[in-house]
Amino acid sequence: MNTRLGAIGLALCAVGALAMPTAAHAGNVGYTAPCLGGDVTSAIVTAGHTPVAVASLDAASLAPLDALIIESCLGYSADPDVDAAVADGMVVIINDWLPSGLTAGRLPGSPAITFTYNIGYNINLAAGSPIATGPGGTLTDASLDSSFFLAPAHDGYTASTLPPDAIQLLTRSNVAGRSVGLAYPHGNGLVVYNAIPVDTYLPSGPYDDAHLCTPTNLCGGIQTYMTNLIAWSIKQVRNCASEGYTGTQLQWCQNICEKGYTGTTLNTWIRRWMGRWHDLPYCAREDEEEPPQEQPPA
Repeated sequence: MNTRLGAIGLALCAVGALAMPTAAHAGNVGYTAPCLGGDVTSAIVTAGHTPVAVASLDAASLAPLDALIIESCLGYSADPDVDAAVADGMVVIINDWLPSGLTAGRLPGSPAITFTYNIGYNINLAAGSPIATGPGGTLTDASLDSSFFLAPAHDGYTASTLPPDAIQLLTRSNVAGRSVGLAYPHGNGLVVYNAIPVDTYLPSGPYDDAHLCTPTNLCGGIQTYMTNLIAWSIKQVRNCASEGYTGTQLQWCQNICEKGYTGTTLNTWIRRWMGRWHDLPYCAREDEEEPPQEQPPA
């Protein structure tokens, strides 16, 4: 048991409550300005969430978000506010046009991965990839292949073995160990990295055209991938906002689950919560142990 949940458990010993089941709710998914006009909002909506345009990557702008999509046109640059937001429980999806040997050191958590820029045109699903199906539809190994002459190349891959806690999403078709899309945890959040110019193929992007988006399923494949990716990644991270709390209930949930309070302060907030709503916030319900099962008579 981690120390945070342990503190909640100790507070509950003095308070007690009736647990109720939780359900996932729509979250806020931020997105930055596109590089070439591609629109990610329809993928966010189809994934079951609310698009939020983000003009500035500062702490105040990131605080209400469950996830953030960054289209990195000139290579990803480190951002301490993004790092902190992910560590606190946000998902960040980075679509990087120019991966390089400097990329890993700039990503949240600085994962032990080597990235390289090398043009490629054929992408496969990684074995057991969790985004193969979802609210956007079903992907195959042909869904994300591009044409040499008529579409920009997929821009890079990982050149080293992934850390044990990373998840491979997409690979180069000829080398399964080369990841084009991957995800890894950072603190309480999740980092998703795509070495693909995703913006180019989204609706309103320059290659969103029946004559240019070749093979003809490519733009549809990118849309399906982003939709499934958004839906899957947010399910990997839970916080008060993603659980659907709003207003006073959101603030009090954050005081109990996310602020790091312990002792008398935590106990006070749990008492207030139970006195008003007569149940527990999601993080306290998660920590409850299952009651022992009655044994049948011998």
